[in-house]
Amino acid sequence: MALYIGLIFILIQLILAESMIVLENRYPEKTRRWLTVLGALPVAGFLLYLIMGFSARRGRLFPDKHLQGARLRQAADRQKRKLSMNKTMPEEEQYAPKRLTRLILTNASAPLTANNQITVLTNGQNKFRVLKQELEQAVQHIHLEYYIYRDDVIGREIQDILIRKRRQGVEVRFLVDGAGSKGLPQSFYQDMEQAGIETDVFFPVRFPYLGSRLNYRNHRKIVIIDGKTAFTGGMNVGDEYVNRDRSLGLWRDTHLMIKGEAVAMLQTAFLNDWSFCTNRKVQGAQYYPQPEPVGHQLTQIIAGGPDAYWDSVKQALFKGMTGAHQRIHITTPYLIPDESMVTLLQTMALSGVEVKLLVQGIPDHRFVQLASQSYFQELLEAGVQIYTYQKGILHAKIVTVDEDIAFVGTANFDIRSFKLDLEVTAAIYNRGIVQRLEQDFTHDLHESERVKLAQFKERGLAQRMMEAHARLMAPLL
Repeated sequence: MALYIGLIFILIQLILAESMIVLENRYPEKTRRWLTVLGALPVAGFLLYLIMGFSARRGRLFPDKHLQGARLRQAADRQKRKLSMNKTMPEEEQYAPKRLTRLILTNASAPLTANNQITVLTNGQNKFRVLKQELEQAVQHIHLEYYIYRDDVIGREIQDILIRKRRQGVEVRFLVDGAGSKGLPQSFYQDMEQAGIETDVFFPVRFPYLGSRLNYRNHRKIVIIDGKTAFTGGMNVGDEYVNRDRSLGLWRDTHLMIKGEAVAMLQTAFLNDWSFCTNRKVQGAQYYPQPEPVGHQLTQIIAGGPDAYWDSVKQALFKGMTGAHQRIHITTPYLIPDESMVTLLQTMALSGVEVKLLVQGIPDHRFVQLASQSYFQELLEAGVQIYTYQKGILHAKIVTVDEDIAFVGTANFDIRSFKLDLEVTAAIYNRGIVQRLEQDFTHDLHESERVKLAQFKERGLAQRMMEAHARLMAPLL
């Protein structure tokens, strides 16, 4: 009798879970994956789905999140009207690809900005040296937003600067992700709050919010200083980024320092996140100062994530890469693309475009590396060149297209970054910046091993099985 009751209970669970998955999920690929997990592990799979898989409707989790940025949306609308009427854009803006520009204007409300100076910061020593120098010069406000912030040497160094600047009268706001920075002790927040720094956490990881919130994370890395200087890119705050963890080897990463008009878009992204988390609006002209002439590097800032209607980062990358004539170079630690991105890379390679992928060779997450490797064979067979970085941990997120377009930011080339995490990516239309990033790419290839199709196909059955299981599960978690 007990056996029959148990079987009925499992059957009810299966029907309930399958109904939830099918009704809730818009993406057939992910739906099929969860149904497979559920069939293999009925009870455990149901519990796993409730904890990690169930995604409450975006409108319920992110109501009225876009509280800032009316001025930027109006600027985007004006540029769209000019493009739709084939009106001449300012001379310096004509170098941007119109279709890509229009897409980002439409799906991310991100105006094209021309008055910018962008500095590429390769690796943590450069990033934190320049960041600390700029923080020390703040006079009005400092806004920081990170996925991971650690209570270690570099974390304390930044904290000391923030406390000192706050005591000098500078406004300081500090926002971190609840999962990425879950190890940050309460005393760390208390030290800053006692100095007058405002702090908050995006979706703290605690019961009963696991099912509805754990699946959405704030993966952005943004610093804004006085509304004039901004930082964004792949690096969080932790000693590993400055190579203090010798077990990891070199931590290879890329960040940007931006001065000029594009800073306002990063400011808007931060203030939207801040208002959403704290229910406190921060407004005023002092947060959007008129920038002085600093340069001529065309830039659009894409703030993408589940708080937006469109998958704007993915769409921008997709459109940018489809326009390639010569080459597409992708640097990403985690390669877990959906079917459309796999097809795109295969199609471009088969059509004669040079497609090179640089991924981790030494993993910081073995499970994710296995999932990435599961895509290698189908990409290699189409002519995509794949390299694995061997000098340390590769963590940079960069895509360059031909000589004219670069995407640099926080988004990995994976399903989670494209659909579930809050990300920010700079679309840069400038040959000098592309050449600078290509220099790093070429140097990184010298520190990498090329994956050969014939050798890769000889891997054993156990390896193939591990890759297949990791591929099945990775986009779900």
